[in-house]
Amino acid sequence: MAEQIIARLLNQENACVQWLLIPDAASSEPEQGTLQDLANSAKNRPVTLLLPASAVLLLALDLPVKTSSQINKALPFALEELLADDVETYHLAWHRHPKDKVYVAAISHEKFQACLLSFQEVGIELAGVYPETLCLPYQDQCCSILIDGQNAILRTGQWLGGGIDVDVLPVWVDKLLAENPHLQTLQIWSAGAMAQSLSELPINKTQHELDSPLQLLQLGAEQLGEELNLLSGRYSRKSTADWAWRTWMPALAIFLLAVLIQTGVLLNSYWLQKSELAALETQTLALFKQSFPDVKRIVNIKVQADQQLAELKKLSPGSGSRFMRLLYHFGEVLSANPDFQLWQLDFVNEMLQLQLTAPSISQIEQFKLQLESGNALSVKILSAESGQNAVEVHLEIREK
Repeated sequence: MAEQIIARLLNQENACVQWLLIPDAASSEPEQGTLQDLANSAKNRPVTLLLPASAVLLLALDLPVKTSSQINKALPFALEELLADDVETYHLAWHRHPKDKVYVAAISHEKFQACLLSFQEVGIELAGVYPETLCLPYQDQCCSILIDGQNAILRTGQWLGGGIDVDVLPVWVDKLLAENPHLQTLQIWSAGAMAQSLSELPINKTQHELDSPLQLLQLGAEQLGEELNLLSGRYSRKSTADWAWRTWMPALAIFLLAVLIQTGVLLNSYWLQKSELAALETQTLALFKQSFPDVKRIVNIKVQADQQLAELKKLSPGSGSRFMRLLYHFGEVLSANPDFQLWQLDFVNEMLQLQLTAPSISQIEQFKLQLESGNALSVKILSAESGQNAVEVHLEIREK
């Protein structure tokens, strides 16, 4: 028989465990320590873990369904009123018995995940996880009781039992006998004398003394199959890697969300800049057409603008710099007044002569003030005629 470890979780909060090496359990004493101590002792051998009886709820249900898929669908509804919290917060392992009986082991997802993670962190491979209740000896018409300090573990049926405080054990057994008159014997294991209150119960009792509860539990643990193995469903051994990966899902989801947000910001900035660039190109094209209306075919604005300016310099030797200054100041103010339309531009006698259309006379005055403000320009309105939808105006702009 291959060597394996039977481990009993004594206290999850401080990671205290007790374990035995099988097949040498009969000739060895249980060891006790931390999870790291267990990992050092196991040396990569598989470990069967026994959880405290009080941590796992064992139930029997009458479900008149046959297939596994039908049972999985029916269980949440059947357990809804039997569990203290929402059924979604529990991990369920079940075993179907003949005569439509389904036995269920239920444990909190939160507690079970924390337990499994603590074993994974120290490199312990779990071959199976069971409630220690099912490791007590089982006989028909008999209730097995293990008294371990202030805790009592009970097995009331092949797949039923639980854990309670020793102080309430007599009351609980008395109620059990009232509800199950077919029970004939109590098998009691303890490290000390049997409680006086139990000895007074009207039923046959057999008491056994123990040095260590694990030496009794390991006998039952060796007989365990896959029935009610809590390493099932999303926690099955074949899904352990997937489940461990899922434990990182929240952090991964936050990381992916941050990446998506950053990508969205960058894309938004890219499209905004692209939109602004397109608007600038449109404004540049409009200004070029206004400045050089004789150019009908526009291929490269920069090259063609340079060519047009060079031609202007040839036509007006020595006056190119003045023309450029006037054109610059005029173009700057015109771009800030999109309601104005330029129809004609001439540079004659060191001054610009312009033909524009404007929305109103008052806006023409504002346009004149904007040109003169801070630019050392003299602007003269030669004429202004009101049309149906706009005012046609002729301006003369020169440097002071």
